[in-house]
Amino acid sequence: MPISCNSSALTGQEGSIYFQPAGTMFCLLDYTDFAAGTSITVPTTNDYQVGDPVTFAVEGGASLDTALTAGTTYYVVARTSSTIQVSASSGGSAITLNGDGGTGSADTPGSANHISIDYAEYAAVCQVREFSIDITREELDVTTLPCGVTSTEGSKFAPFRTTQSGYASGSGSMSVYFTDDQTNLANRLLGNVLLRSQQGASVKLYVNTVSNTAGTAVDDSASLYIESDITMTSINLSVNPDDPTTAEINFNIINPKNVLGKALV
Repeated sequence: MPISCNSSALTGQEGSIYFQPAGTMFCLLDYTDFAAGTSITVPTTNDYQVGDPVTFAVEGGASLDTALTAGTTYYVVARTSSTIQVSASSGGSAITLNGDGGTGSADTPGSANHISIDYAEYAAVCQVREFSIDITREELDVTTLPCGVTSTEGSKFAPFRTTQSGYASGSGSMSVYFTDDQTNLANRLLGNVLLRSQQGASVKLYVNTVSNTAGTAVDDSASLYIESDITMTSINLSVNPDDPTTAEINFNIINPKNVLGKALV
């Protein structure tokens, strides 16, 4: 049977990076953190920004305030170091909580019972120049002593060790352009390197980005990508009068969810 040989090699023009910022995923108490009023209490390690899309999920036997619906996307419309206010629409009016979460007068007992808050969706980072990724496996030496009578005397060749594969690990880097817009996702990505808690940081690294039929979103079923939580370990700046100001971010892959079409969870 003839084999088709007319496929084209992918180039960087098909690649892209989508990002969920760090400091945006927490477990909240279902009554104490959702007191009546417009403010939701969050840890001071948060890095929410006005305009962030967030969702709430009920964990265990917790009970969410009736002014909110689990799984619905809300938008941060105001924030302090320890509170946020959310709206049903970007830039809309803050939702007033009823203060009836948990048991109605206290938090639902049990550490497994809580409300999780997370960044609602991945967003494209438009100032990335390039990215690279490296996934390796440990090599475990399982060479054993001979289990019988053997003779190596006079052997011409050295014996080989026996190995087996161990844990996998992954790391990568991306080059990002600085801009004068401090609110864009690229600049926020750079700032996330210094956060004490990077919980919530996650990326989709697309090798081949394919849009849906309507051209309004990425079709993951037809795309090739790596999706994983990450920890950002370092940032290197390059500033000179001849080139755009560039930062290289190095990161480690943790809890990968998809690697080039292979779902890992």
